[in-house]
Amino acid sequence: MIMKRLLTICLTLFCVVAFAQDPQDTPRCPNAEPSYINRMPGFYINDCKNSDYNDVEFVYWVDGKAKKINKSGKYYHVFYFKKEDETRKFSGAQINQNYNNAILKVKGKALDEKKTTFSASINGKEVYLQVNTAENSTNTGSYNIEVVEVEMMQQDIVVNMEESIERDGKVALYGILFDVGKSTIKPESADALKQITDYLNSNPSVKVIIVGHTDNTGTYAGNMTLAKARAESVKNYLINTGKIASARLISEGVGQTCPVTSNTTEDGRKLNRRVEIVKQ
Repeated sequence: MIMKRLLTICLTLFCVVAFAQDPQDTPRCPNAEPSYINRMPGFYINDCKNSDYNDVEFVYWVDGKAKKINKSGKYYHVFYFKKEDETRKFSGAQINQNYNNAILKVKGKALDEKKTTFSASINGKEVYLQVNTAENSTNTGSYNIEVVEVEMMQQDIVVNMEESIERDGKVALYGILFDVGKSTIKPESADALKQITDYLNSNPSVKVIIVGHTDNTGTYAGNMTLAKARAESVKNYLINTGKIASARLISEGVGQTCPVTSNTTEDGRKLNRRVEIVKQ
């Protein structure tokens, strides 16, 4: 009876301790799962793409319309395959409902009707989870999950802003972040904004142009407007928080007109989305 109860507990989707690695799990994915979540029974880890920090776009559907949210932080992407000796048949809907029920137990919520995308506060962290299954499958052979624990990135690369501006007349900054289609500066941009403030305070005679750049997603006119609004947000931050005189700052937006590389890949689009500080 005691062993049966323990087995039942271990099949619960969310647990308070990490689970031992399944012998069938691929060796290249140790500790691939977050400690507070395990998998459906009868599945093993075939692959994983985890990182200490990633910027992830979650796409889900509400009332027939696609919704998108971008979240950044510790990232887990785990791929599960069904074991050959597993005889139970799990539908895609059953897998999604399992995750939904588990999320509800920790007072989280589903963001869509099909119960594929979820948010919750777990262990004091804001967590986003997406479950990807074969939607109409009655006997799912594989599925994968993406998890982001929202947190600020540890900054490892430091730009010598003064040296770059004196050499090139400008510097491109990628640490000033915005949600998709918005011009509100995200909190994790604080370090990059401090670099600008420190540079301007150390060089009180310098005036700069803050230039917003976008990738080519969306319309040309929309990108021009968005780039300008983002540059204006940075300018306002430097005036209101950095206490930099407004006479030293000009904000401009050039949208998608000055890419540094091709927009055909996501990596390229990330490089093209930037704020540049140009010496007047």
